[in-house]
Amino acid sequence: CSRVLFRSNSAWAAERILASIRSQYQVPVTHVVNTHDHVDHSLGNSVYARAGITIVGAAGQRRELLEKGPHDAIVQTGEVPERFYPPTLEFKGTMMFYEPTLHLTSVGPAHSEADVIAWLPDDRILFVGDLAVAWEHGNNFSDDDADIERWIQVLDDCIALEPRVVIPAHGRLSRVEDLVEQRDFMRDLWNAARGVAAGEASESDFRSGALAERLIATYPDYAVDAHRVEEMAEAMLEAAR
Repeated sequence: CSRVLFRSNSAWAAERILASIRSQYQVPVTHVVNTHDHVDHSLGNSVYARAGITIVGAAGQRRELLEKGPHDAIVQTGEVPERFYPPTLEFKGTMMFYEPTLHLTSVGPAHSEADVIAWLPDDRILFVGDLAVAWEHGNNFSDDDADIERWIQVLDDCIALEPRVVIPAHGRLSRVEDLVEQRDFMRDLWNAARGVAAGEASESDFRSGALAERLIATYPDYAVDAHRVEEMAEAMLEAAR
């Protein structure tokens, strides 16, 4: 019987999580799944690798972590670890576990080049990584390999599953309604960015406070505040161009 953790986390968090599982449940973890390559989702691999646990990721994650990890580590932690521990088992399409049934699906490029979601169909629980968040910082659209249109389609597909519970990588437990609001926010901002990139809308209007005010009023949990809207809008505009 496999026992799977979804999201490697940072090293210090991984140590606490693994110790907690061992003390409370007395069962071995067999696999840990990387949602994508970003270091806040993968530096914990060092802890799991030393414990002999198989690290699973979508095809392409290993290359992404080794190529982009050093810069991402500097940005997020201020230092580069002595070594990165990329996935030792990569898959394409869907990977299945049983007892209980667990579907791992490679859905990238979306938030990154190689994203993974996890679906427990019997309990209708969906793990979405950074494809959707539910915290005060909003989402990150700035990965060079992000595909915003594909990302929106992936959220459509997640919504179609009609999950009972949605577990994002950051923030509170969520529901399918939260996925709908996140998708609608992204689509709204993406359409505005595409209009500017195509020369169909004014860049000054796009950068104006009016857009931020409208998005914050319509999607308060995802637009967050004017500063975050500005950052997310810049990333969307760069992607649209």
